[in-house]
Amino acid sequence: MEINLNSPHEVVLMERRTKTIEKVTVRSIVDFPSQKRVVAQIKEIGDPVVLWDGDAYDAIGQWTDTDVQNRLNEIYNSPAQ
Repeated sequence: MEINLNSPHEVVLMERRTKTIEKVTVRSIVDFPSQKRVVAQIKEIGDPVVLWDGDAYDAIGQWTDTDVQNRLNEIYNSPAQ
């Protein structure tokens, strides 16, 4: 069934949430080798943050705490998209 609307209507598919943070506190980091993914749980964010996935996971190899710090700096210190 298809229904034509009288005029275009904007629909919110996912509500955008924003939060200003000045630091990130890593609660945990989980490496999922079978999924080629490393995920960090950040206290200030609440939602998991993907650090490396797919080809980036392969490229990082055996990551270190310094790699995690560098990646989080890359994610959160880059200009807003």
